[in-house]
Amino acid sequence: MDNITKVFQEIYINIKELNPIDRPCIIGVNGIDTSGKTEFAKKFKQYLEEKEHNVQIVHIDDFHNPKKVRYSGENQVGNYFNKSFDIKNLVENILVPIKEEGFLHTKLKLLDLGTDEYNIQKEFYIEKNTIVILEGVFIFREEIYPYLDYKIFIDIPLNECKRRAIERDVPLYGDEILEKYDTKYIPTQKYYFKKYPIKKYADVIIDNTNWDKPKIVSDLKEQ
Repeated sequence: MDNITKVFQEIYINIKELNPIDRPCIIGVNGIDTSGKTEFAKKFKQYLEEKEHNVQIVHIDDFHNPKKVRYSGENQVGNYFNKSFDIKNLVENILVPIKEEGFLHTKLKLLDLGTDEYNIQKEFYIEKNTIVILEGVFIFREEIYPYLDYKIFIDIPLNECKRRAIERDVPLYGDEILEKYDTKYIPTQKYYFKKYPIKKYADVIIDNTNWDKPKIVSDLKEQ
């Protein structure tokens, strides 16, 4: 059994103990930029589907605000944390119906970051027995946290975040993207950690410094 399967197995045991019978189970997958949240959520979905569960991933990145909102202030940390995402839309149209009604059948018009227009239509079909994986940054914040049944934090050191940014983002956006990590992304993550201490909010912490050998740990990497 490989490392990630061992991690999934342990998490799956914990999730089964929750066993909400009248509504979907909502799992939060949180982590800093480049930590591997999206890939983890994708592989965990596959693992759960192999066990014959219905699974839907919800990405907080699908709920971006338009550019005029995201960059409407001078403080980059404030912009990233408070203005990047339409948290109200996510909560009112996704999380509240799931938690209160036990299902969700809807289509939402969402922002296309490339065109900065609401021209993406996404369907959400969630039944009572669906496992919902909410994946993204800052999802342990007070507006979202109460809706999460199980909270997973994907942990890497901040210097590893920068190294991965060089590999992943520089080829796409050029060297200037690294300045955003120094002035926006990393400082905002530090703000988030201070406001919402991960060890207090997460049910499980996964060391994902080595892509091939994730492991469950009790301590965070030094931030």
